[in-house]
Amino acid sequence: MVMYITLCFIPLVAMFICIAVLAKGFKIWKGLVSCILGLAAVVPIAVMQLFVGGLFSAKNLLGILISAIIVNGLIEESIKMLFLFLLPAKNTRESLFFLYSMLSGLALGCCETLFYLISDFDSLSLRMATAIIIHVVCGALGGLFVYGIKTKCFKISPFFFAVMLHGIYNYFAGFGQNSIYFYLSFAVILFGIIECRVQYMKIQDSL
Repeated sequence: MVMYITLCFIPLVAMFICIAVLAKGFKIWKGLVSCILGLAAVVPIAVMQLFVGGLFSAKNLLGILISAIIVNGLIEESIKMLFLFLLPAKNTRESLFFLYSMLSGLALGCCETLFYLISDFDSLSLRMATAIIIHVVCGALGGLFVYGIKTKCFKISPFFFAVMLHGIYNYFAGFGQNSIYFYLSFAVILFGIIECRVQYMKIQDSL
């Protein structure tokens, strides 16, 4: 178990160190709080997904997509964002809040990959790698949404894209590595990375 935990959380430790060294004004304590918030969100997310997921019995592709958007997108990203509201934004540049949000998303993503590893999830290696990235991307988008509210330059688009991208990613990733549809999850991640920059620039222009 210790080996599993170490393996899964290496990306978080590596990214934390890189940001701490390279990002001017980065506060170690805020970075640690961001990681804790990401990990703390795991429990309510799991409870809500267990409860709400049981209400869905989708048997066709459209139903599965809608279920993924609600269960994996709306529930997971909403709770992640609620926890990010606990992160102070006063006297924090948008670039730093963006990085803190990425760390929070990465912490949750690393925890999720631990669950994949323990459960011997199908398409394990690729799913672990892509799951981490989508959590970082959606965490960053969620952070932009929260920062916008905290700084009174509210924009709904970061929230919308975080929910939709996470849900659509899970939909395609759920097909399994043997299906061509699985690899469309990579396109979703790429679009998410691009959208992070677009939404970040919009927040900058609004400040």
